[in-house]
Amino acid sequence: MLAIKPQDRQKVPGLNQDRRGFTLVEIMVVIGIVGILATVSAPPIFRYVSANRLQTNCDRMAADLQYARSLSIANSQILRFTSTTTGYKLTDPITDTVIRERDFAHDLELSVAQTADFYPWGMADAKVFNISNGSGARQINLLPTGIVEVH
Repeated sequence: MLAIKPQDRQKVPGLNQDRRGFTLVEIMVVIGIVGILATVSAPPIFRYVSANRLQTNCDRMAADLQYARSLSIANSQILRFTSTTTGYKLTDPITDTVIRERDFAHDLELSVAQTADFYPWGMADAKVFNISNGSGARQINLLPTGIVEVH
């Protein structure tokens, strides 16, 4: 085998030990691969985010309906849950005091504006709330017993 002294390394063609970094071609290949991966994976990620927003808002609305029932029982008063196509609020119908209010964002909407009352003995007006966005739709059922189901 040929032994090369350190001082002679610069003299041998094709043997440059001090080369550092990447060539322009290598960088362009990596950028191209990353671009292809981003193009392929972007639509599923956006669908996932949209579906997650829908599920999160359904769970939040169901929790607020359950909260309205418990608060009505605990305070022995009638509470009113009023929904619009863009959000909902929980109020005391006698004083019109707003207890909780939420607005939907990111293209979420309810199909119909409705009102449901919660009574101190645990019952409620039966309603079906349909919430949807671009990724699909969910149904929230408020049963006459005051129980909330999400489908």
